[in-house]
Amino acid sequence: MTDAWNLGALRAQIRIRQPETSKRLVQIINSLGRSSEIFTYHKRLARDAFTAFNAENDPHGIKFSERIFGFDDDDGVIHEAGLISEANLIACIAITRNSYDSFGQLLNGLVVPVPLTGIFYIHNVKDALPTGELKDRLNEALASEWFGYTHAFMNMVKHHRLIVHNPSISFIDDNRGGKVEGFRHKEKDYPACWVREALEGTVELQNSLRACGVLLNRLYLGETPPNLEGLSSTTE
Repeated sequence: MTDAWNLGALRAQIRIRQPETSKRLVQIINSLGRSSEIFTYHKRLARDAFTAFNAENDPHGIKFSERIFGFDDDDGVIHEAGLISEANLIACIAITRNSYDSFGQLLNGLVVPVPLTGIFYIHNVKDALPTGELKDRLNEALASEWFGYTHAFMNMVKHHRLIVHNPSISFIDDNRGGKVEGFRHKEKDYPACWVREALEGTVELQNSLRACGVLLNRLYLGETPPNLEGLSSTTE
């Protein structure tokens, strides 16, 4: 389990050390904290969209199969479940991808030796970081398959090309629920995956971001001052 990122301690020290830029930096921290909460909300909705047809409620997948193959969905239950699954998965991916760029803005204002100017993204910031554990951990996250997937996914959505998302069932591996169709972005193919798998990927990225946040605190704060211990990580 990833250690908690102590946002309160970071906010407090930024206000002391960087009063001229603290307002903007604290806003970024608050946004990251709130985004994490919103991510959790959307993750639960996406995860539970097809609960009525899970293995417990529909052991053999007969009800689900009848509905997705068009025999019996006059009440639109499958359509609604698919919409909930798709909308909330897109939200999870968007929040996760955007949080990395917000984190880059924070890093740029706190620990990049020569802060970047103009338009820049998390990869630019990573390259500008001093050598060390934070840079290594961030590089690992950015080089991961799931970061590549979320980045490509959001670029497709941003250019008004929604990726096909359908209710599906497999009698081979007993998977069922929402499934995202494979797609191609910048000469690379991204395979089809279950919504469950995509959600697990976004959770991995959220955990990696939190781990990077913990390392940021260690780099920026050093030893946490005694009077800051135990501060809440909730958004102020």
